[in-house]
Amino acid sequence: MKLKSFFKVCLSTSVCLALLTGCGNSASFVSADMSYTQADIETIPISSDVQVVGLGEASHGVAQYHQMKADVFKALVENNGCRTFIIEGDFGGALKVDQYINGGNGTAEEAVAEIGFSIYRTQEMANLVEWMRSYNETVSQEDALHFYGMDVQRFDNNKEYLFSVIDQTHPEISEEYAEVFAPLTDENRISLDKTTLNHAKESVSEFILKLDTVEDDIVESLGQPAFDFARECANTIYAYCEVQLSDNYNVTRDQCMYDKVEWFLQHGDGSVLFINGHNGHIGKTSVADYTCLGELLSKNLGDGYYSIGTDAQKTQFNSQKDDGDFEVLEVSNSNDLNNQLTHADNGQYFIDFTNPAMDETWKQILSSEQTITTLNVGLPSMMKKIKSAYTTTIVPQDTFDGMIVFRAVTPSAILNK
Repeated sequence: MKLKSFFKVCLSTSVCLALLTGCGNSASFVSADMSYTQADIETIPISSDVQVVGLGEASHGVAQYHQMKADVFKALVENNGCRTFIIEGDFGGALKVDQYINGGNGTAEEAVAEIGFSIYRTQEMANLVEWMRSYNETVSQEDALHFYGMDVQRFDNNKEYLFSVIDQTHPEISEEYAEVFAPLTDENRISLDKTTLNHAKESVSEFILKLDTVEDDIVESLGQPAFDFARECANTIYAYCEVQLSDNYNVTRDQCMYDKVEWFLQHGDGSVLFINGHNGHIGKTSVADYTCLGELLSKNLGDGYYSIGTDAQKTQFNSQKDDGDFEVLEVSNSNDLNNQLTHADNGQYFIDFTNPAMDETWKQILSSEQTITTLNVGLPSMMKKIKSAYTTTIVPQDTFDGMIVFRAVTPSAILNK
């Protein structure tokens, strides 16, 4: 979700503006049998052998993609016994959401504001979180749902959770390292120099070693989960320092998110995990020339990882500007997947690429290159005229196990700050 300098470079390159001004594909329409698709998500077919289900989104600022988080997760809860929702959001901040859905104070709107990105501060996300809280009120603690984050791009909430645990058993350690970690804040996270980051890494490593020596005390007083999550908050602080120091931010970040998913697999209850993020992270092959989260999961879990992508023919979305505010932009892109909705009654469909009964037309579509929409947090308005700025080309069956495709999507409902 880090804004890319790519857009600024393209804006200053007049040649690009002159050459790349199309909107949509010129390929001829291929009509496929829609009986191989389904309009509802409630019966989405996920094998019991799957350990992790990933749902990607072509753009972060879209209401329908937010709604798909809820719809797919609810289907997994009902049909596959899933109890864990993991978002492309701050590890420490998401722990506050988890506290809320398990009876904590505050409101759903306040909870989603802690995830770490403004694009999650939406009514759709608040509705999902409120549903999870209501669900947990009807089940035992053992069957309760959990909301976690797999990203490592924040400091404050990770420090807060970490020291809230250590304060209760070893306040002297907490006092010592709270001062050491003081320079690491969300406000200055982007501007930290290499000397500060390298010193922080050394301090965090030292702290984790000291933390391990008092594990028994913490577990006896607060329980094993409190220690495990506190330690992982410390690991998150270390990981973000590594990401900031890396020569390839995206590679290191996706590796760290993969490590988080692996951590949840090791510390979970054995039920299927649901993870959500941008298509570029969730896909089983990368579209940006680096090894992404989904590729790492696919290599490690094989058929134990099931990846779902999204796309739309017309996209209206909230685009975040440099000042943090949002503007609504619209782009269009057609391909053989979203063109199937032109004459369909429903405005969306799901198709399972692993269906062995798939006919030849669908096999041809899914094995050929398709240009799909790909939007991150923001897109300068001038760039919407440049097709390559908001699309990428994939072979669907190589990238996902299934897709949810829309005729048109609309902006999410941003909550007031």
